[in-house]
Amino acid sequence: MTRETVLVTGARGTVGNYVVSLAEAAGYRVIASDLSPRGVRVPVRGEVRAGDLRDERALKRLVRGCDHIIHTAAQLDVAADSAELTKTNTDAVVGLYEAARDEGARRFVHMSTATLYASGRGALTEESPLAPRGPYGMSKRGAEVFLRGQNPDAGPAWTVLRAAPIYGRRGRHFAASMLSLGPLIRLVSPRLPRLSGGPLATMVHAEDVARALLFVLERPDDTAGEVYNVSDGDVHPLGERLGLTFDAYGLKTTGFKKTPQRAFETIGKLFVKPGAWHASDITALTWWRLVVLRHRLKPALRPRLDRELCTLLYEDLVVDSTKLRALGWSPRFSGFAAGWSEVLRWYQAERWVPRYG
Repeated sequence: MTRETVLVTGARGTVGNYVVSLAEAAGYRVIASDLSPRGVRVPVRGEVRAGDLRDERALKRLVRGCDHIIHTAAQLDVAADSAELTKTNTDAVVGLYEAARDEGARRFVHMSTATLYASGRGALTEESPLAPRGPYGMSKRGAEVFLRGQNPDAGPAWTVLRAAPIYGRRGRHFAASMLSLGPLIRLVSPRLPRLSGGPLATMVHAEDVARALLFVLERPDDTAGEVYNVSDGDVHPLGERLGLTFDAYGLKTTGFKKTPQRAFETIGKLFVKPGAWHASDITALTWWRLVVLRHRLKPALRPRLDRELCTLLYEDLVVDSTKLRALGWSPRFSGFAAGWSEVLRWYQAERWVPRYG
């Protein structure tokens, strides 16, 4: 017997693609939505409804007949115009929630980001101070402010998940840029520098974020009106994480003594400056085109420096998901190395990144 209907926005994205599959496997009738139907997997039980969430006229059609909303869609390009970021990441959330309320939907689960937290040492909990790093962060914070102002008893009962930096299949942003670093350096050197030390951080596999979204959806009595962090809990310094990336490729490296924290800070603060960031961004794109030509890759990735996330080159981001785990959730990919290798193999199979050896 088919269960309730759930609308999944951002259905062709890194997380949304997993949500569609997992929700259908759990028995839901799934409405998969994105800007275009191209690349969206058609659910066996359900349908694809393409639509622009920024268009108020499209929202009523998207939510029609839906019991629940899982909202993963977002403008992830931090270089986008601030007005565009606000329209997509804040205003569209407001419109979608209000349309869901008018349609009588019962649940609204919203995916946010743990990069909203202020920098600081130690683990970040849901009570840690927030300090958005720029227009992208402000737009994500705006959506949270709206949702937290809604009475869960008067409309769809909302839950917010703040995800640590996400990696997974189809990803074209932060984690994908990490995957491009090795091939870029390999253009000029047969051995890559193996750094050590650096800021501490956790990440999370996109499938585990999808699993967490469904987990809280099905527990309204415990999770309505709450915010939860999502993280794999596997803490690594930046230097070690890059080393694991080079190892997954099978690239030869040259080890160095522990890299001074000051070096990471100097580089990170340099890239935050508009001129240096823009020049580095253009250089990375130019060199990546050479990688694509040399290895006959699909031009699917656009490696770039996310300016707001350049602070992670020198600031810790250890996301504590104890609150969610206390309810019984746990990550499938609890170790970064294994999950990262699995994702790299997908990128290589799709010819988005090179193979070596």
